Amino acid sequence: MGFLGDLVMTPLYYVVSACLLAWREIWESPIPDDAGWQWALAIVGMTVTIRVLMVPLYVRQVGVRREMRQLEPRFRDLFVEYGHDRARLMQEQRKLWRATGANPLLSSLPLVLLGLVLFALFRIVDAAASYTPSDGAFERGLITESQAQSLAGADVLGAKIADTVLDGSSSESTVVGLALIVVMCVTQVIAQRQQRAELPPALSEQVANQQRFFVFALPALLAAIGLVLPLGVLIFWTTSKVWTVGQNRLLRDDPGPATA
Repeated sequence: MGFLGDLVMTPLYYVVSACLLAWREIWESPIPDDAGWQWALAIVGMTVTIRVLMVPLYVRQVGVRREMRQLEPRFRDLFVEYGHDRARLMQEQRKLWRATGANPLLSSLPLVLLGLVLFALFRIVDAAASYTPSDGAFERGLITESQAQSLAGADVLGAKIADTVLDGSSSESTVVGLALIVVMCVTQVIAQRQQRAELPPALSEQVANQQRFFVFALPALLAAIGLVLPLGVLIFWTTSKVWTVGQNRLLRDDPGPATA
């Protein structure tokens, strides 16, 4: 990675590894002789910790959806007037966002942050899988050489955390990986429907028309990516998707009637 990439990722390695090691230490007492479950549950705990810290950003998303409902009559008028010209429609919608001070881009911030954390975890697990003592010091955050070797050899139900579905060391890795991918894709579809249901009717219809293809394409893309990700990363991603579904239910914002 270049200088800019290192500048962004190096602090994330320390944050992710510190959280991971803290949770592993928590699980060492109840399950002292099972490094696999220690690391797997540490990844789950790290995921939950990060998602809890990001709750304020998701609460802000609810506020953005409320602003969108208030603007619904004006968006509907724009759709009626410029629906035949998608480029002009998008231009007028952007003007409306700027004029009202609403910022729908805030809704993408949690996704960007989660993507960075996922990539940091991927780099840590991937580096641990390929690490050998002859490489010298392990350079991924706070994880030591012995911890990297423990992570690389850790397994759950016979599936190694560092394995991928397409390059697993056992059939168990393939089965566990595919199970995680299925759960991840199902929760992705549920989350998409939850989010679309909370949009104002006019905008919800536009989103449904514009993104109908992605309702099926995105889970398929996630499944394809999941085939080459280490199981440890799939544990993070699946846990995060399950959390998203639960969080959407708890923070759902009743669309109610639009206001002028």
